[in-house]
Amino acid sequence: RATGNVLRDDRYADRDGTAFSPSAGLVWTPADAWRVRANAQRSFRRPTLNELYRPFRVGPNITEANEALGTERVTSAELAGEWSLPAASSAHSNRPASQRAARFSLGAALFWNDLRDAVGNVTRVRGPGTYPLFGFVPAGGVGRQRLNLERSRVRGVELSARWRPTPAATFTADYLFNEAEVTRAPVAPTLVGRRIAQVPRHSAALGAHVGLPGGFTLTPRVRFIGRQFEDDENQLILGAVVIGDLSVSRKLSEHIELFLTAENVGNARLETGRTSDGLVNTGTPRFLLGGLRGSW
Repeated sequence: RATGNVLRDDRYADRDGTAFSPSAGLVWTPADAWRVRANAQRSFRRPTLNELYRPFRVGPNITEANEALGTERVTSAELAGEWSLPAASSAHSNRPASQRAARFSLGAALFWNDLRDAVGNVTRVRGPGTYPLFGFVPAGGVGRQRLNLERSRVRGVELSARWRPTPAATFTADYLFNEAEVTRAPVAPTLVGRRIAQVPRHSAALGAHVGLPGGFTLTPRVRFIGRQFEDDENQLILGAVVIGDLSVSRKLSEHIELFLTAENVGNARLETGRTSDGLVNTGTPRFLLGGLRGSW
């Protein structure tokens, strides 16, 4: 900016291609209260314009784009089952249990994903120093580049429960165990066995939807987000957190609803990012939102 000289004039080749993305699924009802489903698919994701062409810097950390990124591909499978106990008012209905209002239900799902060429921000250099791709990296900083990681695996289990003791009250509980790790990476062999960045291994939620006198509805929710890593090398830890939310609403008419929502009621510290020099980004603190909601 001081001299007006053009220091970079990057130009990129045109790219195009095709991809095949088949999928198949099956739903089976072996008994009135049971529902089983299975599915498998192959899908793909093209790198975004940011990943291909837009470098960025946060504090001392530099992340370079990569115009040569290949297409991400994944082969995935899921097997799930659900058991439902119909409400007393619908127990004698001729409809299958899966289509009736359930008083209580339990669900479980196993999932497995084999990712090929997943895009990751891979640490290449550490400061201080001047490097061909990154330029000057200060002390405490790192230089990362977006690269395709040859093989990654994501597998786990999801559990859910739903209880409706009365027509006006519903309680829910959900839990997710998510094991996501790199299994093969010739571009960065030290990453093999490392967990994929920003994917917590454990997360859970408890919620309710309760009707109150006067037409009011109370919707509390408690969320747990487990510990995760900010970086590819699993050196920068984002701490676990419990977040409470609360919403109250009241219908003013068939189409208009008045609501008041408090997010992160306890003002919990939600860590969303961490740099190598100790700078921590945090999510939204206690937040109040009110208004009118319309639907037609």
